[in-house]
Amino acid sequence: MINMKNIEIINSTDDNIIDSIFLISLKSEYIHISKDCIKQYIKDKHHKVIIIENDNKITGFLIYFLLKPDIDIIFIASYPNNLGYGKKLLSYLFYDAKNNNIKSIKLDLHEHNINAKNFYIKNGFKEIAVRKKYYNNQFDAFIMEKEINYN
Repeated sequence: MINMKNIEIINSTDDNIIDSIFLISLKSEYIHISKDCIKQYIKDKHHKVIIIENDNKITGFLIYFLLKPDIDIIFIASYPNNLGYGKKLLSYLFYDAKNNNIKSIKLDLHEHNINAKNFYIKNGFKEIAVRKKYYNNQFDAFIMEKEINYN
């Protein structure tokens, strides 16, 4: 069981939370997410928006689409980076996947986002395909997957 004390599922479109998520997404080098999209994800019953806090400040978030038997990661970001917030968010996701009998978790990733690719590989994901010219009709996307084992 992971420590979920500082991880929270967001069900409210509170402006402070939306602003914090938006500002963290702006620090992402490859893709960003609008405030309206964040609100739509929060309201949609198939999406989950998770935040992680440190000292009562949002330091990361994870948005994913849960439709059995799969999960698709839409966006994960943290700031500051390299402090373990992303790993904790993924740990929560793996916990939720097992609770929902999910078979696999998938995501797409900008071809130049090597740090993220290495992060996912360290956490058990494998590259399974490439979408040609997926981003802005010029950059490829790596499709990555982690199969969930229930042993």
